[in-house]
Amino acid sequence: MTLAMLTLGSVMTVTAAPKDKKKKEIKWDWDGTRSGNATIDNYLVAIDNTYKKIQTYKETMDSYQMKGDTININGKYYAVAYMLNAEGEMVTRGQVNWQCASAVADGMNIVLDITNAQLLTVDATLALPELGLKALSFGKYVKGGAAVFTQGIKEIKAIRGTWVANSKKWKALKNGAIQDPASLNYFDEAALKNLNKCCYIKEIQPEDADYTAIVESKKAKSEEELKADADAFAQQIAKYNVAPEDASKSLDDISDEELEKELNA
Repeated sequence: MTLAMLTLGSVMTVTAAPKDKKKKEIKWDWDGTRSGNATIDNYLVAIDNTYKKIQTYKETMDSYQMKGDTININGKYYAVAYMLNAEGEMVTRGQVNWQCASAVADGMNIVLDITNAQLLTVDATLALPELGLKALSFGKYVKGGAAVFTQGIKEIKAIRGTWVANSKKWKALKNGAIQDPASLNYFDEAALKNLNKCCYIKEIQPEDADYTAIVESKKAKSEEELKADADAFAQQIAKYNVAPEDASKSLDDISDEELEKELNA
């Protein structure tokens, strides 16, 4: 999945976790069979738990999609941003704030868990001879643990970095966003309902870095075409269903200081 987000006053840009074509996928196929040696078994469980956490964390990139657009309304340009869940429903702003902060914090916690689990590697390796002939079958898992940890840290840091980057862009749009989209006298009630719950809409100013690029990109279109684009966007916003919000997973009132603390933890 690609996390797409508008930079402050910019056309659509894409920020995604960097991909390395040569990078191998993490392989871990332990079926849970225990060796009978507590040191080794505790290590295998630690690897298994780490692997599952990595896979679950990677799924956050597939569960949410940040989207945005730049529209022209009555000669002015506006950036609009929102998030969709895996079911294609709009996610409320409070839940977006929670998901961003949670994903950033979770990534750091997993890295710390991996670091702690790595401390068990030496003891598990030294305990292998105690298994006798079983050392051959369990040795491959002990050896594989190091790869899970090393590659896991790289993947988690890359995904966390993407969440941090997009969270900061979301925060940048929040700051200075239009408090009442109805003041634009453009959107109908259905669109306004979703805009007020789920979107940040912000006027792009001439002093913003990419203002000129946005204007140039729109010059090829007539006023009628620009209005048609804005109308189509408004209709699309109105069609989205809004996902039910879990009050325990909403940071609608989070302060800028609190959000910044989460992002820089």
